[in-house]
Amino acid sequence: MSYLVNHQVFASQDLHQARELLFDLNSIEKLDVVGKNSEVDIAIHAAELGDIGLLYASLGIRRVRIQTPSIDDEDLFFMFVTSGSAQVKHGPHECAVSTDIGLIRNMQLPLSAIEDNFSVLGMQLPVSKLRAHAHVLWGLDVARGDLVFDPMMDLARPETQHVRNTLEYVTNALDGPLRHLTSPHLRRELEDLLLTNILTMLPNSYADRLKDRPSSTAMPYYVKRARDYIHDHADEPIGLDDLVAYAGCSYRTLQRAFGDVLDMAPMAYAKQVRLSRAHDDLLMAGDEDTVATIARKWGFDHVGRFARIYAGQYGVTPSEALRRRN
Repeated sequence: MSYLVNHQVFASQDLHQARELLFDLNSIEKLDVVGKNSEVDIAIHAAELGDIGLLYASLGIRRVRIQTPSIDDEDLFFMFVTSGSAQVKHGPHECAVSTDIGLIRNMQLPLSAIEDNFSVLGMQLPVSKLRAHAHVLWGLDVARGDLVFDPMMDLARPETQHVRNTLEYVTNALDGPLRHLTSPHLRRELEDLLLTNILTMLPNSYADRLKDRPSSTAMPYYVKRARDYIHDHADEPIGLDDLVAYAGCSYRTLQRAFGDVLDMAPMAYAKQVRLSRAHDDLLMAGDEDTVATIARKWGFDHVGRFARIYAGQYGVTPSEALRRRN
């Protein structure tokens, strides 16, 4: 079965052409066919959903050897095999991946593999995006420090299978009913769905911390409305009166519910969202951007105070983050 059929970006039986494309697209520096027959039949399909890159790749019916270096991006690639198998060396790990066992690749680690009749459906996203979403789900006390996943994904676990099913649902939606629909709200809901599934269904260090905490309270509709308002208006001044009017409840009700569900006050949550947006802008800044302009864009008028808050959240100063930008 193919995915993202209407989002094909490359197809070729030319090995040299495939090497050039895969190097540019996914930093694959070596691609060789194992055996006498050097023919390949490679197809790449790709789409974007917010900060999530969706990818379906098919390498045909040959055995191929690939090698990729470590890269600077703090990204993870969640790899679900749709056909064939591979023997993979990923940093210090050596493993076999198949339709029963997936892999979470840390892009900062080198990877080499021998792949047989291989095709894969995957998603790539920054760790910072997952951290920010974890803040939304659980609050600062849980979503603090390094976020580490088990590299192997066992599809025998119903939770892991659910993540794969959700990824298939999203890719099919983008290929079908949402192909020509550009609604940012619908796309953000799909993005949130994937991020929530990843954090809550796949074993990781943040989820481990939650095992000693009581189960979270269901999110009332008025909290969701206030949360969505914050996300939609993060670059504008937001007051409690704005949130209360949009949510359709009293100040006391909204304040208490935010504390129960998100473990923080509404305005603290708004500050966290603005901080996350500033973080994204620092990492994608142009030459004309400065820490001050980015801070003020997201409502942090006191640059020194912004720097302290940012360093406490991300472990580096805004200036250091700006120097590391893509």
